[in-house]
Amino acid sequence: MNESPLRFLRRNFPVFMSTIFMAIFSTAMVTVLVDDHYLRKLEPSLRTELMGWGLLSLTFFFGFSNFMIVRGFNWAVGLLAGYFAFCLMLVIPTIQYRPHTVAFSLGVVFPLLGLLLLNTERHREMRQKLFEIRIQRNTARAIYKNYCNKLKARAGREG
Repeated sequence: MNESPLRFLRRNFPVFMSTIFMAIFSTAMVTVLVDDHYLRKLEPSLRTELMGWGLLSLTFFFGFSNFMIVRGFNWAVGLLAGYFAFCLMLVIPTIQYRPHTVAFSLGVVFPLLGLLLLNTERHREMRQKLFEIRIQRNTARAIYKNYCNKLKARAGREG
């Protein structure tokens, strides 16, 4: 039974966007905590440059992971889970520097919520449906290519 695109989006868009927001918030908290604790002894211009490149790299990585999930590649979930784990691995050791309690707590909570969202039944169903759509798209592409080749062959024989 095919469901309408609108119904699919209504059902899955909130969990998909929640995962993206958890990745954004995780990136923000990692940036704040790493800048404040790991890079504090560097000169300000170097700190700014490193944090800019780090922020850009992290944003590109989770954006790429989510794009691949939307395209129906199930292996991209492992990238996103690894991203959340990486954020946790950067945040948890900052406890030795006695970070701000709220910043540290949010730095731990956001990646954990992201992992929890990846593990929900709705996110799994969405990934399965996106995988099925990818298979249908590839099948339709192969059928179209085969049809075009037959037309070209027929035109070549007639001309």
